[in-house]
Amino acid sequence: MTRKAKHRLHPIAIMAGVGKELKNMIAPLLVIVAAGSRHGFSWNDILVPLAALIYTLVMGVLSWVRFTYEWDDRCLVVEEGVFVRKKRSIPLERIHGISITEGIWQRIAGVVQVHVETPGNVPGEAEVILRAIARKEARALQQCVERAKNRNGHVNEPETAAHRPPSPLFTLTMKEIWIASLTSGGALGVVAALCAFLSQFSDFIPYEALVRDIQSTWNGHGRWYIALLILSILLAAYGVAIVQNMIRYASFVVRKQEDTIVIARGWLERKAVSVPVDRVQGVVIHESWLRRFFGYASVSIIHAGGALDGGPAGEVVLCPLVKKHRVVPIVQACLPEYRLDVPLSPLPRRAKSRYMLRPLYWLTIPVGVVAYMERPWGAVLLLVLPLAAWIGARRYRAAGWALSSKQLSLRSGWFRRTTVHLFKRHVQSLEIETTWWQRKKQLATISASVMPVGTYSRVVDVDEEDATSIYRWLQGERSNET
Repeated sequence: MTRKAKHRLHPIAIMAGVGKELKNMIAPLLVIVAAGSRHGFSWNDILVPLAALIYTLVMGVLSWVRFTYEWDDRCLVVEEGVFVRKKRSIPLERIHGISITEGIWQRIAGVVQVHVETPGNVPGEAEVILRAIARKEARALQQCVERAKNRNGHVNEPETAAHRPPSPLFTLTMKEIWIASLTSGGALGVVAALCAFLSQFSDFIPYEALVRDIQSTWNGHGRWYIALLILSILLAAYGVAIVQNMIRYASFVVRKQEDTIVIARGWLERKAVSVPVDRVQGVVIHESWLRRFFGYASVSIIHAGGALDGGPAGEVVLCPLVKKHRVVPIVQACLPEYRLDVPLSPLPRRAKSRYMLRPLYWLTIPVGVVAYMERPWGAVLLLVLPLAAWIGARRYRAAGWALSSKQLSLRSGWFRRTTVHLFKRHVQSLEIETTWWQRKKQLATISASVMPVGTYSRVVDVDEEDATSIYRWLQGERSNET
């Protein structure tokens, strides 16, 4: 196959790039305008924002003119740079994953945005972004990458007839999208984003005066009004989080095409993520207490290249919400080597008291102080202590581990119970930690990590002998575990 001629992106890429830059600049520009207009409006106050806008538009056009790309059956070549010309040649077999998105600008022009991720880039960030190319070109690039990987692995597989997409393995109904949005949380993230935005205007908003007013209102027995205000803010943030998740998970579908898992989702921004099976490092099952009550869970896969779908580094969401009895067949259809129905070994009984006492170490003093200061009604807060001990007992019952000849499974947590299944060949490191208190009871903490760096699972207070057995398993001394 001869190399294709150099191509430029669709002109809509100019608007997409400029729009992204202006989105990042809007807060600083508003601060500059507000700072200049404190003593009356003047046309000089908008000179800096106007110059920034013109510069962004000019650089957007020049960047589009100077950006070219081409590929053949061996490598992808990208040339870019306005003042400093940079040329990158990426072998196709080194590409870990390709995700395809359709933002508002791309959907207007009928094109797609392609993110190419390789092992050399920062986890969760694409090495190359083709902001606007034809959908047919994106499919052709994916097929070239698959052929290159098959050729590099000495595998010859027939191409799919007529490029028909395979039947979906998993889809989300509107009811499930609604439930997933209601139970996913995210309100605290919205509040944090709002606080970060307001912090840009700290020079103009009298925060100290507001704090003094809140203190005087609190001391003046206006606590119910403050509590109502905080509750209203949290409810509004919760509503925004629900809308965000509904837009994100609309039209969610999972397919498997040969040795690649394809995950598509999104309404305003349509995104398709391609994850090669050989790059999957593990399977993660999350069960929040609310979803567990209704029999639901969420499933993610750990990807060696990072977070292709904008989630946590190393995790790609496979099923945002799924009935627990469907988890095993869906994962086995995508990753037939993994066994998710293995029985977990519980923690020793002597670890139960440690789980119950652990939350009391940091709760007893603050709860006691508040209960004393707000007596007599503050004494109700003392009920938090037995509740925390009960939650610790539930965490003890939920934790466990399982070992087979090829796979390690770890479970921890109760409010958000997490079960991680890892293959032996993917485990990068296994740590066994013991504190002075743990040594007295012959307990240990085990932590297993995989690629990318920082992706790990942990179980506290495992029996010391069991932790040693897991360590020997990784060293290859145990090969007959069942």
